[in-house]
Amino acid sequence: MLIDSGDAMKGLADTFSKVVGTAIGVARTRGTADPRVTYLGIDGVFPYSVFMVTVRGYLTMVRKVDESSLSCLPRSQRTGRQEAFAQGKGNAGNALVDILTHFDWRPGAARNVLFLGHRPLDGLRCHPTAGEPDVEVASRIVELATRRGARVHMGLADAGPSCPGTEAPGGWRERIEAEYERVAVETGGQLFLAQDSLFTCLAMIESALDGSTPDAPVDPVPGARQDEP
Repeated sequence: MLIDSGDAMKGLADTFSKVVGTAIGVARTRGTADPRVTYLGIDGVFPYSVFMVTVRGYLTMVRKVDESSLSCLPRSQRTGRQEAFAQGKGNAGNALVDILTHFDWRPGAARNVLFLGHRPLDGLRCHPTAGEPDVEVASRIVELATRRGARVHMGLADAGPSCPGTEAPGGWRERIEAEYERVAVETGGQLFLAQDSLFTCLAMIESALDGSTPDAPVDPVPGARQDEP
């Protein structure tokens, strides 16, 4: 489970943290899933929540992935323009690419990713003058997910402006939603309109888990441990 690390997502991160244990327990009781869940922030963490590890931290420290092979740039390597558009919080689309490339799913397990965000996947092109958002990175996510046999569930939150210092033009959020939906549909996942409410968050997690059935992976994850339980 990945979440955009922007401050506007803190409420949703806190609410998810309160209900995710219940949702997993329900899934196990029903026999619909026995998930191993990893909680990651795109480029930051939320204290006192389940999201206490970053994507980069997990992949480099746990998976021992070479930083040079990751798509999402750390803050220290961003240009001023990139930093302004990303708000210092990273690039969600590239973080999804990194997870799909390097994450260590259990052998034979259903491969599912649930992403929660409110900005374009390509955070470096979120300015209204930069053209259609997300198209290139969304296509890459779909291609990788298909190769890995992974479903990508997308939760689009209504958490304030998508880009710093700009007013969203007419139809801008709709175009962001369209790319979230395309990623979900073309990978066999679901699109959710995420809201900061206990009931909505619980229903979202349960629905993602209930819609997941084990499939044989199409393309093995590089370096995955084959003796993993």
